[in-house]
Amino acid sequence: MDFNVVKAIARRELSSYLGNPAGYVFLTLFIAATGAGAFLQEGFFARNLADLALLNKVMPAILMLFVPAVTMGVWAQERRLGTDELLLTMPVRDTEVVLGKYFGALGVFTVGLGFSVAHVLVLRWLGQPDLGLMLSTYLGYWLIGATFVAIGLLASMFAGNATVAFILGALGCAGMVFAGTEPWASGIVGCAVFAGLISLLWTAVQGNTEGAGLLGLIGAVVGVLVWLGGAWKGFEEAFGKLGVDQHFYGFGEGVVRLGDVVFFIGIAAVVLYLCVFMLGRRHW
Repeated sequence: MDFNVVKAIARRELSSYLGNPAGYVFLTLFIAATGAGAFLQEGFFARNLADLALLNKVMPAILMLFVPAVTMGVWAQERRLGTDELLLTMPVRDTEVVLGKYFGALGVFTVGLGFSVAHVLVLRWLGQPDLGLMLSTYLGYWLIGATFVAIGLLASMFAGNATVAFILGALGCAGMVFAGTEPWASGIVGCAVFAGLISLLWTAVQGNTEGAGLLGLIGAVVGVLVWLGGAWKGFEEAFGKLGVDQHFYGFGEGVVRLGDVVFFIGIAAVVLYLCVFMLGRRHW
């Protein structure tokens, strides 16, 4: 794999996003949303603690909406300009294309997260925050974002336009946000996984998405039958482990566990592999 190609594609994605006024609108809204989550919630001053505990509760939901806004145009822009076919016919590997676009979108998110470090400066002005706790918390934010970027990238490959890509990406990220919070939420995520897997397999075999929606509905029905029929006793518990809350909790407490890091990196790696696989189908 040629990392110079990956770097070139990533730089192109990063410059195209930050060279667009929409990119700065995203950065402004992201900083405003995270600032509101950190300081404007009731009880921040009553707690008298210089930390981001209140932001930790809402950060996954914020990223659930803002990260798909970054990734929704990754492939939609290529299709709109007609440059996707040109890119795919160039002497580059599918892995290089996927990683280049992934690192480009991840770079945009990282820039936004970097600007939000201003919240730590506000905490420093108000009190004496634990810098180790801040580092672990921001590492957790970044890992969640890295996982959501991969999900958004996969969603953009299935969508014909940016709006649909945003909706699919937000739904995929929402599944990981709400899984594990309540048994019913984990059950719904499990049914969605069944639907997604069947649609993905059909698309991989056919080479297009025709009929994938109907099979996805069938997959969802199968998931509901397995869930409500009790054929799989640990259905809710198994899919509840996909929730980001239980894996992010340690970062917010200043504890970096290897298992939690592997969880986020592993999910991102699996989703990126699916992106490479789906992109490869377009050459067949």
